[in-house]
Amino acid sequence: MAIMQEVKEVSHLMNKIFLFFAIFFLPQSAVAMTASVENGKKIYDIHCFQCHGFEGRGDGSAATYLARRPRDFTDGLYKLKTSPPDVSRVRDEDIYHAISNGMSSAGMPPWKNVLSGQEIWDLVAYIKSLTDLFDDTENPPPLDISGRIPYSPESVQRGEMAYRELKCPECHGPLGEGPPTKELKDDYGQRIWPRDLTRSWTFIGPYTPQAMYARITNGIPLTPMPAHVLPVFKDKLEGMRWDVVNYIMWLADTAEKRRAKQRMIISIILLVSLAVTAPYYIPYLRRRWAIRKIGRR
Repeated sequence: MAIMQEVKEVSHLMNKIFLFFAIFFLPQSAVAMTASVENGKKIYDIHCFQCHGFEGRGDGSAATYLARRPRDFTDGLYKLKTSPPDVSRVRDEDIYHAISNGMSSAGMPPWKNVLSGQEIWDLVAYIKSLTDLFDDTENPPPLDISGRIPYSPESVQRGEMAYRELKCPECHGPLGEGPPTKELKDDYGQRIWPRDLTRSWTFIGPYTPQAMYARITNGIPLTPMPAHVLPVFKDKLEGMRWDVVNYIMWLADTAEKRRAKQRMIISIILLVSLAVTAPYYIPYLRRRWAIRKIGRR
């Protein structure tokens, strides 16, 4: 019996070691192959059904309290897509990163500090099983970003022209701040607002050149944001999209510097105000403190 117990303990330890190396040293695609749909369902039934519903239709009990309808996993469509434009399904990594990093503007919290990497992959496997879109299809390759144009003043200038040529100001405004009165609706009929491009922390996905390029290229499914990948203008749009990415980064960086300057000016005004009024309010505070001390005796 003792020998059998030692064998079980050693086997359990080896499983833990394998899982550690699988998560941290193997490619994500290799880790995904070890995902368990059964374990993913258990995790889903604990953490996800409240918003996404028992069958993954986005009709959980908490859904009515959210500003955005939770994702309906049965249709297999996702806003963040890094697969090529001619491929309908998203990559497994897209679902993984959406779960791991969350989508703060949509009310989706990040789960990377709650679930392990393997648990998230198990959850991805279960979510994929809720729709027929992923049946008998391989994980598509990532979008080709080999033609990236480096950030430069020249690219930003071209990006500003392309931004206007592609009619981006109609939704996002001439300076990326987005007109608040623009009425848009998603495919579920819910009111949505164009993204404020000057506030990068409000983006539904990562704020990186690659992620923004994928969003401009593929559009954002289920929303009015179109895909900018017309075959007729393929060569032209390739460079235009990267220039627009660099222009958006310039808009966000410029706006953040302006806000930082405004915060500094406000701080200086407050400090000067405190210094000017100090001879008046400090004696008052001392008197109030003395009165309180006398009252306690």
